[in-house]
Amino acid sequence: MKILYVASEAVPFASSGGLGDVIGSLPAAVSRRLGSDSDVRAVIPLYPSVREKFGDQIVLEKEFYVPLSWRRQYCGIWSIVKDNVKFYFVDNEYYFKRNLLYGSFDDGERFAFFCRAVLEMMGAVDFYPDILHANDWQSALSVIYLKRKYAGIREYSEIKTLYTIHNIEYQGKYSLDILEDLFGISNRYRYLVEYDRCINLMKGAIECSERFSTVSPTYAGEIKDPYYAHGLDPIIRRNEFKLCGILNGIDVDYYNPKT
Repeated sequence: MKILYVASEAVPFASSGGLGDVIGSLPAAVSRRLGSDSDVRAVIPLYPSVREKFGDQIVLEKEFYVPLSWRRQYCGIWSIVKDNVKFYFVDNEYYFKRNLLYGSFDDGERFAFFCRAVLEMMGAVDFYPDILHANDWQSALSVIYLKRKYAGIREYSEIKTLYTIHNIEYQGKYSLDILEDLFGISNRYRYLVEYDRCINLMKGAIECSERFSTVSPTYAGEIKDPYYAHGLDPIIRRNEFKLCGILNGIDVDYYNPKT
């Protein structure tokens, strides 16, 4: 089985919290569980911290240009192998050479570029996974683009998607005015991402994915409740048939109090 994890952060390369912990350890755990017949990989942006910590270890795999609406932007793909998992890094200094992972005015454009680059990367490195596992709003567009822009291409047509919600409070909300100009999504697919009079990327990923999950069975139950769902509970309940909660584990080596 071939699996590609798509996320905005991963320990030890760049991390701001629990998402980074998961992407830093889950792919290796899944690789060990599946054994030699598996090929598990992950991809995150190339932040400055990656070069600072691993600059002498990462290698350049490919260079190409990514189409995003009317823009064509440079993309370099770098890689490193850690715990039997190949990690890819999407390089574009305009978008990712910044001190903060999130909080920039153009986060929507940054992660739209990242998600489109992930899909273009598959062809560039000749790796088409059986499962694309996207995480949180920053990688939601990888699911949407796959199902609405790439599904007609033979190599992409059989890829299944799992979308995991780590924190439902952050949903990737943007004005509908920029649907085509910034995200490059045709207006005919507006219904997939439109919610509460705006673009909601998390909603779009839930609608497009074969399955979606949360970081615990308890959280899977909570996000069906208006109190916890930050307005997304009707979408969660409508898609409940493909929802499951899987309890986050812990990397007992990384979080070993002895070391």
